Order: sequence, then structure tokens, then C-alpha cells
Amino acid sequence: MIDVEPEPVARPDEPEHCAEQALPSRATVWAVVLAAVVVALWFPAADAAVWAVSPAAHRFTSSDSLVEMLPPVGGAAILAVWVFVFWSLIGSFLNVVVYRLPLGESVVHGGSHCPRCDTPIKWHDNLPVVGWLFLNGRCRSCQLPIAARYPVVEAICAGFGTALYFRELLSGGANLPQRAPDFLHGGVLMLFPNPSSDLLGLSLYHCGMLCILLVWGLIAWDRHPLPGRHVVAVLLVAILLPSLFPSLHPLPLSLDASESRTADDWLVNGLAVSVAGGLAGLCCGQFLHLLLNRLLRGDAAGRCGLPLLPTSSMGVGLALVGIVFGWQGMLGTVILLLVACLVQILIWSAVMAWPSMPLELLLVPATFIHLCVWRQLVTSLAPWWPGSPTLACLAPPAVLLLLVSLALPAIAPAVGQSQPPIDADPNHRGDQPA
Repeated sequence: MIDVEPEPVARPDEPEHCAEQALPSRATVWAVVLAAVVVALWFPAADAAVWAVSPAAHRFTSSDSLVEMLPPVGGAAILAVWVFVFWSLIGSFLNVVVYRLPLGESVVHGGSHCPRCDTPIKWHDNLPVVGWLFLNGRCRSCQLPIAARYPVVEAICAGFGTALYFRELLSGGANLPQRAPDFLHGGVLMLFPNPSSDLLGLSLYHCGMLCILLVWGLIAWDRHPLPGRHVVAVLLVAILLPSLFPSLHPLPLSLDASESRTADDWLVNGLAVSVAGGLAGLCCGQFLHLLLNRLLRGDAAGRCGLPLLPTSSMGVGLALVGIVFGWQGMLGTVILLLVACLVQILIWSAVMAWPSMPLELLLVPATFIHLCVWRQLVTSLAPWWPGSPTLACLAPPAVLLLLVSLALPAIAPAVGQSQPPIDADPNHRGDQPA
């Protein structure tokens, strides 16, 4: 579903030359779609490659039975395509939420229409990604442009959702620390999901968190405040669910992740982990907010001259991550977030047309990557990764925070890029959707 925006409104707090943004080309949208397909197929392709080079005695099936495997492999491929399409529909709905939520409008009632000619959008023009491509990014009736962010968000959701389907459900939870995987073989070798009830709940819990973080990140990119009631409701539901189902937290509250725990202990392994992780995430988010906004102060703050936009809702974003992952997973996500900040700074410095981004949006890929390789990070980088039973796990976030703090002041608008400024808003002005 494609939702629409009102007529462009001039912003009194931004320079006139920042009000326009170049339209992303069809090639850009196609590149994002192909990248989403690569992300979706990364883990099954890696599993298949490992299986292909494994000794015959350790393979899932013998080489002379590959022909017999073709029908189930074909069925699994059809199921994966269905999952990809389903998550693109979820991305289409999230586009609607991003536009309507700050305005206080209903996200379920009311169809999409063009804001200029008021023509309702037909169902076949509302298909995720392909509808935008067939229309060449313009309204069928008045030929005014449709924001390219719609197919981009739909493709990103499809890639992330399908990747988690392979990585978490088909692998039996091989990405989750401490929790024993459900299956002897994982990934593409299982072909069809057969998860336990707690793994299915974990996957839904994690997917819901990523969807909410994506919505919050896009709203922050649009420079809109988050509705307070919505934030409180989301955080309360996120805290309540582990209290009812403590197995949603793979790591306990204590520093020693190997400590014995009972899955039915709702107070210690459910409520306590959520509250401690939420408070830790809120404190980390507020610290990042104060630090980065201080580094982005002065004439550079909120304008087109720095790679990172001033944060507005970083505290609640990391609070949600802490509630879902626990404080250990939240710290691990902060490490990857700071790495994403450094990458953003480097790319922004090298690519003239690269846009500035808020930390809230960079939190989405950081959380996704951490979730996909959570177990591997905890086991292979011990004792330096959060989740290890030592205080050494606090060193990586401190070092990366220092690097980001040094990198930002080194890139100043006065001595920085000479390219035309890019508006922080990815969706408007002059890029009105239909």
C-alpha cells in the first residue's frame, strides 16, 4: 500500500537550497532490490556452499540422490519467494505507518490517493516495488512523481524478513546465544521450517522489533517527533511479552551468560531482563544523544553539512533493543551501531550525493546484523563481546565511541564537501508520491 503526502510546505528553519532533493533513478531502486535479494539469499547460499564442500559422510544427502532432492528444493524455493513477497507487503504497510502515525491518522482505514488530483490508487498500481517500477515513479493520472522511498523500504523489508526466515526459523535458532538449536542440520538443508513454539515466538518478537525500529528511523529521518502514546504502548507490550513468555530472552540478567536458568521464571528471566535492558538502552541512547548533538552543534546542527543528523529518539530506540535483547544484546548492537556510524562518515566523505542519516535509521541494520550473528559474535569474540562473563566486554563500545567522537569534528562544513547539499528528508520536497 502506497500512502501519500500533502503539498510541499517550506521549512522556515532550513536553507532554501536544501528544500529540494534529486529523485533517485530507476537504477537506484533496482540496485536496492537486487541488494535485498542478495541479503535474503546470503545465509542459504552460505549453507549450501558449506554443504557442497563437506565430506560425503557429513552431508545431508548423498550425491547420487540430488535428483530426488529437486522437488523438495523447488517447493522450498517457492515458499521462500512467498516469504519475500509477504515481507514486501509488510514494508508497504510500514510506509503507510511512517506517513500517518506522526499526523495522528488511522493506519488501517482510508485508501491511498494522489494528493494533487485526488485519484484513488488502483490495486495493481499499489503492488510493492513492481507497481512503482511499472508506473516509472509517477501517478497514472496526473503524472506527478511518486517518492522512490516507497519501493526502497518495501525491498529492504523483503530482504531483511526473508533473511531472518532463513537464519532464525530454518536454522532452528542457530543465531541465538546459549539456546541450543532445534535441529541437527540447519539453514537451507532443512528446506522447510518446523520450529518449536518458543522459536516461533522469538522470531515474531524479533521481527516486530525490527519493523518498529524501521518506522521510528524513517520518522526521525523525516524530522517528525514520535507520538508519546505510541512509544509508551510499544515499550509496555515489549516488556509484557517476556514476562508472560520468559523464553523470549535467550540470555539471563547476570553478567555470566552460562548461569543456569529456568524458562518459567517470569520475574528474573522475563521482567527483570526487560526492565534492566530497557533502562540500560535508555541511558546509552540518551548519552549518544547528548554527545552527538554536542558534536553537531553550531551552524552544522540540523543542516546539510554533516554525515549524521542530530538524534531525537535514540533513547527509546535503544530502550526497545534492550528490552528485546537484554542489556548484553543492546551493548552488542551499540558496537555495531558505532561501526555503522564510522562507515556512514567514510561513505559520506567519499560520495558526493550520499545523504546525511539519523542514528535512529542506522540502528536498523546494526540490530539486524547483530541478530543474525549474535551467537557467533558471543562465542568467537569472547571475552570482548557483550555476553561474556567479564567486564572486558565494555571496552569495544568505549573505543568505538571515542573513534566516532574524533571522526565527526574532523569533518566540518567549512572544510568539508563541496557537493550540493542533500536534504535529510528522503521522501520530499518536490518528490510528491501519488
